[in-house]
Formats: sequence, C-alpha cells, structure tokens
Amino acid sequence: MLKAGAKRSAGAFWRPGEPAVIAASLFSDGETVLGIGETVTRPLSKAELKRLASSGVEASETFETVLAEALSQGPCEIAGIGGTEIMGRGASSPEVNGAVLAEVLGCPVATDFADADLRLGGAGHPLGASLAHAIARMDPDKGPLLLLDIDSATTRATYADPSLKADKDGALLAFEAGPGLPTFGDTGTGGSADEVALDSLLSDAHFLHLAPKSTKPDAFTAYFDHLATLAPENAEATALAAIALSLVTGLDLLPKAPRRAVVFGPARLESRLIAALTEGLDCPVQTAEGAGLPGDALHALAAAHLAVRAARGLPTSFPGTTGVRTAVGGANLARPGQLA
Repeated sequence: MLKAGAKRSAGAFWRPGEPAVIAASLFSDGETVLGIGETVTRPLSKAELKRLASSGVEASETFETVLAEALSQGPCEIAGIGGTEIMGRGASSPEVNGAVLAEVLGCPVATDFADADLRLGGAGHPLGASLAHAIARMDPDKGPLLLLDIDSATTRATYADPSLKADKDGALLAFEAGPGLPTFGDTGTGGSADEVALDSLLSDAHFLHLAPKSTKPDAFTAYFDHLATLAPENAEATALAAIALSLVTGLDLLPKAPRRAVVFGPARLESRLIAALTEGLDCPVQTAEGAGLPGDALHALAAAHLAVRAARGLPTSFPGTTGVRTAVGGANLARPGQLA
C-alpha cells in the first residue's frame, strides 16, 4: 500500500535539439521518493525535430503527441511536463496545452512550474531541487547529499540536507558550480592538468558568490581560451581537474559538508571524472546508476516529483535554489474533462 498522499507520477522532459523525449516515473508523496519506475526514451524523427524547431501550432501539436506517447507507456495518477528550467537554463520548448494531455492520458497534468517563482522574484530555474531533497530522504542516515548534473557545458550542483524540511533555511541550495566536461574524443591517458588554466579559472569572481548563483555568459573566458591551446590529453586532464576544483571551492560555502555525492548527466559515464571527483571531494562519489537511479532521466524524474508537490500544495522553489523571496509552489494543473 502506498503511503498516504503518495502518487504514481510520471514526468517528461525534452531539451530542444536533442533526439529523444525522456519520460520517467516514480512513487512519491512529494517529500520522499518511495520507488523509481521505468524510464522511457521516445526517439524523435527528423521530420518531428523539424516541426519542433518551428513555432506556433505545428510545434505544439507535435510536442503534445510525442509527450502523450512517452507518458502513456505506464500507469500514472498525475504527470508533469518539464523544460530546461527544471535543472538549469536553455532554449524554450514548444508550448503545451495541459488540458489536451490530461484528456489523452486520463489524469491531471502539471505544467508551467516556473510561473509562481518568477512572479515572486525568482530566476525561474532550477526547479528540480526538491527531488534532490527527496532522494536524500530515501536514506537520511547518510546525511547531506550533493546531487551533480554534469554535461559538456556546465556543472550544476544541488545540496540537500534531509535532517531539515525542504523549506527551512540551509536545507536546499542550488548553484552552477563551474564548467562542464567538453568532449575531447579518445585522448588516451597520460595527460596532465595545466596550472595556468586552473589559476585563471579560480580567479573568476563567480567563486566568491553564495548560492544560488548562475554563471554569466562570458564566465571563465580566460580559462576556455587557454584550454583551447592545450594538447587534447592535457585539455581533458585540465577539464577534469577544473570540475573537481570548482566543486571544492563551492563546498566551502555550504552549511555542512556533504556526506555523499551522486552524479547525473552525460559526463557521469566518464570514469576518469568519477575518479577525479572521488579524489577531490571529501565524501563518497557515485554515479546515478550506482545509487539505484536512472542517470539519463534526472529532469524527467524532477518533473514527475514536482507534479506531486504542486498537487499537494508543497513548495516547488526556494530562496536558496532560485533566489525567490520565499518558498513558493504552483503550477498550471489541468484535469481531464476541462476541454470544451
């Protein structure tokens, strides 16, 4: 039997330009993840990608069709649709008519999670931090969790302390820690980190600011310029060291030291990154899969979890994650039967 208030929820996520929509499901009461369901990858054809890249009705109708196909693969009591605002920034996805999806899926559909946050002065992103808190609550004895989402451009960090309620000061902090891990191809081994590049990185004022914080478009210019001059094996070694150093610098500003770190995102598949993080951070480091979580479905899981929180009236963003003035919840919640 599910815990009172818990729901089977599904979430879907698409980052514009990517070749598939990811859907994932979980059991949650909005505060603790009680179980993780299946992950569904719905590939996009070239024709669909072309329509999604357009604007207006054609893009929205295509997106709604694809989302419905992905989300209908398993039973759910509520669904959430997330864009790049869930864990970071990026190009906007096509608009979605939640009432249409609710009718097709036969359950409530939550969209527009950023609206209430923006109205109260928040940045509108990232909005998936409460998932990190829920994951931390799955095993609270392990203490504060550092959830890392690392792609080719950015390292995003979410700190969650399960000993505190999510809306309490110090319970949740989210920040862009520094650069990500670019693709260097098969560089082999034997590269060494370039100290000049690392010094130029750490001299950036970004590292002096408290969470929440996002990197500026021109952040780390000197670092990237120097990185481009290095041999591939040295550039990769430098990028690995840069991620670890960025995080170590950020951890100095957290309320408590994390007791463990879990890595999501494409870069989690790079074993040398996990080794660099393990060496640099003073806590165990796991890939998402090592922690029993789907590493390619973080954003979809966050959308599923946010849908439950929104339906229960729980906060979905916090001062320490988006800069919003006070913890606030909300979404556009459409239910079956609302279509005229």
